[in-house]
Amino acid sequence: MSSLVLPQSKDVPGIHTSHIAHNASTTYNAHGAHGAHGAHSATAAGHSAHTVPAANGTAVSAATQAPAATQVPTSTQTPAAPAVPAVPTAPAATGSAAAATAPANAPTAGASRLTTTVPREYVHRAALAEVFLTSSEKTGEDTYTLTGQWPRAHTFFTTADGRSHDHLQACETLRQTGIYLAHAQHSIPLGHHFVMQDMTVTTHPEHLDIANTPTDLTLYATLTVPRRGTFTIDLVINCGTRTLAIGRGHFTCLSPAAYKRLRAGGAPASQASGPALPYVPTHQDPAVFGRNLSHDLVLVPAHQPHTWRLNADPRHAILFDHDGDHIPGMVLIEAARQSAHPHLPPNAIPTHTHTEFHRYVELTTPCYITTTPQLQDPTQPHSYTFHVTGHQNNQPTFTTYLTATTHPTP
Repeated sequence: MSSLVLPQSKDVPGIHTSHIAHNASTTYNAHGAHGAHGAHSATAAGHSAHTVPAANGTAVSAATQAPAATQVPTSTQTPAAPAVPAVPTAPAATGSAAAATAPANAPTAGASRLTTTVPREYVHRAALAEVFLTSSEKTGEDTYTLTGQWPRAHTFFTTADGRSHDHLQACETLRQTGIYLAHAQHSIPLGHHFVMQDMTVTTHPEHLDIANTPTDLTLYATLTVPRRGTFTIDLVINCGTRTLAIGRGHFTCLSPAAYKRLRAGGAPASQASGPALPYVPTHQDPAVFGRNLSHDLVLVPAHQPHTWRLNADPRHAILFDHDGDHIPGMVLIEAARQSAHPHLPPNAIPTHTHTEFHRYVELTTPCYITTTPQLQDPTQPHSYTFHVTGHQNNQPTFTTYLTATTHPTP
């Protein structure tokens, strides 16, 4: 099967290929055999899922006073956002349903049984309540149909008014689906680390309203057979006949030894192993950032316009579900969303994010988030796009293009 090569972050200065080519030399391919890696991007491009304890004791890797709200200016000096890779439409379930090759305790979609979640270890979550997948079934050579459920009253993944599911919940569901299928269908061992290279998600807010019961999901996934260690996940998330979200991501899987070498080569020892920066609670109005609780805020003001310092509470039960050696990628996407929110009109919510992870964000030194409004398309007056970048030690760590649209109030 032909390989899909991960796009390089060519626009970002300081990205090299030498470290990951050497450090990621031990990975798992589609058949569970170790193989040599080719060169990918940056020193430590991407975000690995962290490590949580499995039931048997083995390690399980998981991958301000704010400015007043103003409408996005109609002109800016910032160049327009580059073209974002298109996400395919819903993959068809081709062929007859084949028996899943998941581990014995991984439920399948076609089984007649009581509903339960997939094992939390296979989606790298510590809390069972944060597992959104319930079953899977192999439907073709690299296609799968899964089921899942989003709760009615999640403490974090809902809009501020509590009426709709949140864009980041679709991002988290994409992350869980890729990790689960890699473990269950491609025999990636528990204990391996997942390094997220990029993630693109589009949500349809008109279909995200929360009903009187939890939202039962049908997910159509394509996970390409990896070559040179890179997986590509394409996902369509449906509820009945409605499409809630579509997404795509690229990630690699590293053995513990390879991950250790990668981390050792990607940051000075003082940054990777020093004491974490203390979290400082703030008295900012969470509504300015689209949140209801101060505990959910991840930013504090910096001294430059449109710039914030990352300040996420490591005790946050959702963003930091388990211990890790760097800031999780989902925290960075949330930081991008919060940094854009003060510039949005009322009732505007995120509907599209495209994020590229260039380097790990270390716990030990400040990371600064800069948000730049983009030129507004006159043909889409209800759509607003932002270019968000993260920098740590004068090095780029991630880039997000975020689009928000106004959503009528019921």
